[in-house]
Amino acid sequence: MTNPSAGVEVLGANGESIVFDGVTVAKFKHHGKEETARNPISTFRDVTVKEKTSLFGKPKSPREFEVLLAMSSFMALTVDERGKAQIDELVARLRAQ
Repeated sequence: MTNPSAGVEVLGANGESIVFDGVTVAKFKHHGKEETARNPISTFRDVTVKEKTSLFGKPKSPREFEVLLAMSSFMALTVDERGKAQIDELVARLRAQ
């Protein structure tokens, strides 16, 4: 893990991102230009990560994952394998709070 006081930014598809600053988690669109939601970390409930598949049920190539972060609002994001590792780090930090 990185420095615990540093934030985590998870970059997703289509210019969306989820940013953890140590106190809140925010969802941004348009490459960080539009904030769509911000929630205190105390409202974290759960996260679901599901691998996207093709029409026939096979994993897509390159691999993609749908992330649903349940807080006081729901935050959804599609990420690649690097983004999945960032989500895992974010969730570990949220659960450690």
